[in-house]
Formats: sequence, structure tokens, C-alpha cells
Amino acid sequence: MKKTILALTIPALFATSASAVTVYSDEGAQVDLYGRIQYDAGSFDHEGAKREKFGGDGSARLGTNVKYNLNQDVALIGKLEWQAAAESSDGSKLDSRYAWAGFRFMDTTDLTFGKSENPYVQLSDITDIFDLFGAAAYSHGFRIDDQVRVSYADQGIDLRAAYAFNDENKTRQDLAADEERAQNQYSLSAGYTFPFNLGLVAAYEKQSVKTGANAGLDADFDMWGLGANYSIDGFYFGTVYGQKQQDVTGAADEKTRYWELVAAYNVDAWTLKAGYNYEKERGTGDNEKLVNEYVLGAAYALTPKAKLYAEYNIQRAKDGDERKDDLYGVGIQYNF
Repeated sequence: MKKTILALTIPALFATSASAVTVYSDEGAQVDLYGRIQYDAGSFDHEGAKREKFGGDGSARLGTNVKYNLNQDVALIGKLEWQAAAESSDGSKLDSRYAWAGFRFMDTTDLTFGKSENPYVQLSDITDIFDLFGAAAYSHGFRIDDQVRVSYADQGIDLRAAYAFNDENKTRQDLAADEERAQNQYSLSAGYTFPFNLGLVAAYEKQSVKTGANAGLDADFDMWGLGANYSIDGFYFGTVYGQKQQDVTGAADEKTRYWELVAAYNVDAWTLKAGYNYEKERGTGDNEKLVNEYVLGAAYALTPKAKLYAEYNIQRAKDGDERKDDLYGVGIQYNF
């Protein structure tokens, strides 16, 4: 639910950083500030097959982008972004969304270190256009801690690669009997956008997990996907197909395939959206449909920086033998 693709093609949906304000600029140094305030109300999740009761959820974000030109070809860059919960029940909850520093070469290539965006997001952004629901078939992390990331973007080409050092893997202590410890992971993505607004993306990610004697079995997680998007005259279309595989030591492999499809249309201040998300097990006795849902949504831009939105999630998946309840929600968002 990051809404970044349509921000480029449909004015009613906008990326937070597009609203950034330069607060300092002098002798090659620049500091930008941006933020977001959002409040949602509705029924957003399930308890078993039943939807949760109606409720609200508020949040606020504040971020800064920094840049310092070392010379004509190299710049120091950095990004910090925090999100604060707006509910008393969350106490003083404050999460870092991004925290990285690095270098930019020739305005085309970035090398960064820290908590940054997973390259696999280049694929999921194709269908991640909703404010409340959608993108349900993906299982990758959107922002990864301790990640070394390199990216290149120029002339329609977009290449990304990253390797992450998991904190759980730093200790030299042996695994406890009931402990599960994530290992390091890497991910790759490549995309190309043609001059006529057709974009193609491919992505891959791999992660390993080690377990203690009583926690289960060691496993490797692999996922890959292919996607395409196209925009023309206020219309946007996107689709993604991929597969996931869990290779478990001493046990049968677990496989799923996933597919997502979205469409959107913008006219004046209105944006109408529809999507379908699907994930199904492969090669198992049940071949269970893990995700099977439709999403309908509408957004209205009050100003270039503020919008109202409403979405309805039509469920076709089951919890056991019982079909899951539909979900719904409304919200308001202001970017600055």
C-alpha cells in the first residue's frame, strides 16, 4: 500500500517525498523535510474468518533527505524517516522507516548503507496502489535493516541489488533448542520503461533461516516475480506473476504461486481503483488458496497534498471451511 507508481502518472495520488520542502541549501549542501499525517477508520483485518470490529488507526511520519556535493560527479546522500503511532494504546511507539547514508555517482548510481528499501519493491510497486488494502500476495520485507544497496537509473533503465546482514546472525552463541535465527539475505531487481509508458520488471530474493533442535528445520526461502505496467490518458494497468519456494532440510518443499492485477482511472480530482490478489499452494495435497480477494477503491484529491479515500475488500479465501468476511475502510491523508 505504498502508492508510488500512480504518483508518477496520476496527479491525484502522490508520493510523500514529492512534497518535500528545502529547509537548507548552501555551497553544495541541501536538506529537505517532508511528512505525512493520516487517519483511517474501518475494519482492516480478520480474527479467524470474522472481521475485526470497526475501529480507527492514526499515524504521522516525518522525514529528511540530505545531500552534499563532494565534486561534480560524487555526492554524499542520506535519508531518515520516522513514523509515530497516533493512538494512546501504542504509548510512545516511534519506528524508523528509513535510516541510511551513502554516495551518489554521476546522478545515476547510488551506493547506500543502512535501513533502506528492498529491491524487490520495484516489482511490488506495480500493483501496490491502494491506501488500505491490496498487495496481499507478497511476503517480502519492504524496508530492510543493515542493508548494502546499489542502484542505477538512467534512460528508462532501473537496476537494483542489495545484501543485508541480519542482526540475529551476529552472535557467535549456539542456537537455543527453541530458537529460530534469520540469516543474511540478498535481492535483485531490474526494470525498463519504454518511451510509450510500458514498464517491465523482474525481481528475485533469497533468505535462509537456521533453527534449534526443537524449533523446526532449517529452511531457505526463494521468491521471484515478473511484472508489467502501462499508463495512458489517465488510465493505469499493472500485473505481476511470481512464485515462492521454501526448501526445508529433511522435509518436503513448500511452493506457492501468486498473481496480482490492478487498474486505475483518474479524472479531475477523482481516482478510481480496482485490483485482484491471488496466491495458491502448489504441489501439496490441499492446494489451498492462501489469498483470493478483490479490492475496490476511490480517492478524492482535496488539494495536491491532501486526499480522502475509501476502499472495500471482497474476500474469496477461507479460514478452514468458513469464507472470510469482507473488509472496508475510509481515511484522510495530508502530505507536507
